[in-house]
Amino acid sequence: MTQKQLAILGEKNLLLAWRLREFVSHLPSLCGLHAFAAFACVLGVWGHPVLAFSIAWAAVIGLCNLRQWRVARDFYADTIDESHLHTTYRELNLAANVETAFWVIGAVLLFPTLFENHPVFFAVLTAGLMSSTVLAYRPFPRPMSSYLAGAMAGAGVLSFILTDTISWPSLALAVVFGSVLIRACWRQGHDYEQQLREQIAQQSNADTVKMLLHEYEASASDWLWEVDDGNCLRNVCERFGHAAGLDRDFLEGRELVGLFASGPTREKLAGLLLERTPFRDLTLEIKVQGESRWWMISGKPGIDGSLRGVLRDVTDSRQTEQHVAHLARYDTLSGLANRLLFNETMAEVLGDQVKNRRVGLLYIDLDHFKSVNDKLGHHIGDELVKEAAARIEGIVREHDLAARLGGDEFAVLLTRVRDLDAAHQCAQRIVDAMAEPFHLMGQTVRISASVGVAYCSAPKCDAEEFMRQADLALYAAKRAGRSTYADYDASLNLRERTRRDLELDLRTAIAEGQFKLVYQPQVCLKTGEWTGKEALVRWEHPVRGRIMPAEFIDIAEETGLIIPLGEWIIRQALHEAASWEESHRIAINLSPIQMRSPSLVTVLTSAIINAQIDPQRVEIEITESALMHDSEANVEMLYRLRELGVRIALDDFGTGYSSLNYLRAFPFDKIKIDRCFVSEMLDRKDCQAIVRNVVMLARALGMETTAEGVETREQYEWLKRHGCTDAQGYYISRPIEAEHLLEPSPEPQQWPTQEAMASNVHPIRSHVA
Repeated sequence: MTQKQLAILGEKNLLLAWRLREFVSHLPSLCGLHAFAAFACVLGVWGHPVLAFSIAWAAVIGLCNLRQWRVARDFYADTIDESHLHTTYRELNLAANVETAFWVIGAVLLFPTLFENHPVFFAVLTAGLMSSTVLAYRPFPRPMSSYLAGAMAGAGVLSFILTDTISWPSLALAVVFGSVLIRACWRQGHDYEQQLREQIAQQSNADTVKMLLHEYEASASDWLWEVDDGNCLRNVCERFGHAAGLDRDFLEGRELVGLFASGPTREKLAGLLLERTPFRDLTLEIKVQGESRWWMISGKPGIDGSLRGVLRDVTDSRQTEQHVAHLARYDTLSGLANRLLFNETMAEVLGDQVKNRRVGLLYIDLDHFKSVNDKLGHHIGDELVKEAAARIEGIVREHDLAARLGGDEFAVLLTRVRDLDAAHQCAQRIVDAMAEPFHLMGQTVRISASVGVAYCSAPKCDAEEFMRQADLALYAAKRAGRSTYADYDASLNLRERTRRDLELDLRTAIAEGQFKLVYQPQVCLKTGEWTGKEALVRWEHPVRGRIMPAEFIDIAEETGLIIPLGEWIIRQALHEAASWEESHRIAINLSPIQMRSPSLVTVLTSAIINAQIDPQRVEIEITESALMHDSEANVEMLYRLRELGVRIALDDFGTGYSSLNYLRAFPFDKIKIDRCFVSEMLDRKDCQAIVRNVVMLARALGMETTAEGVETREQYEWLKRHGCTDAQGYYISRPIEAEHLLEPSPEPQQWPTQEAMASNVHPIRSHVA
């Protein structure tokens, strides 16, 4: 009401209303006290001649107080009627002045008699009247000054008439006391008015703040809350009730904490409220009409024991954060956990020291995935990844974690396994599931999966070491023939250390030139004369001695060192071939990685020019496996090599995929029949049929044929009878070092030992041997 009164009445009239409100609150008791005092005076002069006057006098005093009481009763403090204020003030002031005049008259006429008969009564009456009047008239210093002035005048008159001589001390005391009290009265009135003005200012500020808060609540996304010392809501605003989906009256008096869903954050809020500790930005879940919402709350204690603050609905931002967090920790293609979440979960699981804990880790790699991408397109590859992920996720349990680490690599963390056999069962189910055909966008795709198994039953395991063990086991599964699983064991560590040492030594070997070339002759089956030699590489290790290609070529390809090693082989082989007396062809194998090297044509061109060798003497051997990866680009590379004038041979024919398609895509000069068919040719009719048909196919396409791995006269003669062009193998000659290259008779001088044969198993499956 203050703002309305202030706006209509003005500050001056509002101050009057507040003064009147306080004054009338004391007036009933003051009026009763003054009326009682007047009639007490009548009793004090009972039996004296002035009794009749005293009765009339007391009646007038009583009527004045009755009038003041009735005016006070009709006063309305929150009025906005200015005339009501002034009328009330005038009537109260008039009645008070009349009463004061009659008290002065009564004091002059009646107090001498009272003082004579009842001296103590006079002192008590005077003190009571003075103190009660001073207390009641605090809001109105002017009427109180009039009353004090009248009392001082009465005391002055009495100082003349109560004794035979003038009581100058009494007169002086009345004047001094009266003056001091009147001065104190005005100072008190000034201080009281100042207090009222401050209250008006405070009330105005509070109303302004309240108005701004209402406007803020109406327009902002936040709303205010307040709890009492029992942590129950009070002064609940409309916006709070609307946000909570509850009636505001229903929320009033309810515990704030009870609105939120149980959890650690709610317990934290309860503790902060009990401790009356300021807090910021606690996010809690609340059910609003059956829907989960998220509110952020901040609070600060007040000096009155309450606690208030701000609430905000952050459901949208919370959902956005959760979506972003999901994207950061889950693979968008497969829907499985990504590497980040997998590593975090593994660190958390392995970091907790739990007694009798058993954890399994499976590393999964899809076999031949790249060939699917290359042959059928990346869209089929993506569908294959999604379907494979769905199969893996359908196998693992709810408390286990399946993740896609990248490409076609997956991992499964078995958080609670009974024993190693349980991990084996899960790995086998994955292998079996991946062996089932995939039906993708009208295409039927068959692949397999290799799985590496690591197992930890210790109270604490190192996450990095655990993953390394699973990775080593995966490589063991691949070496075991794929489409199977393999366990980690300590021997894999030794093999890995040996492999790592070889990798370090390999870098040094390339820099220091520790490699040497040997040559295996190729003979014409029709004439028995040498037609060419295949370059094979050996590593002359200063400590380990001679190292065969099977031990280091894979390492060279994995580390990329095959590029500088292959360039050295090309240059060295052409340089040595240029010095031969015979114009035999020199066959050089290329790895799939070399085929993708943009510098291959430049290196080969430079080597031919520097060696000054006829390009027709240079024969480049490409395996089917090399053509499988990015086949269009590789065929284009073959045409660029053909433009140099070199010959192109298709090595390991019949062991790869889509061989006939490659023959159609590029006109090879030669087809090399793989040793796996030649070695069993005389014992198996299917191998004979394959070799015979390859020879016929090559002849029809205008291509030569070379049979690899010829080890017996019978094989040699059979190939000769059935029209094979060339042959190579131990029956013809073992690999020969460059300085010993002398053409022997087609008949072998000495059958090679098993040890010598083992040293040259598959001269180069993926590059050079």
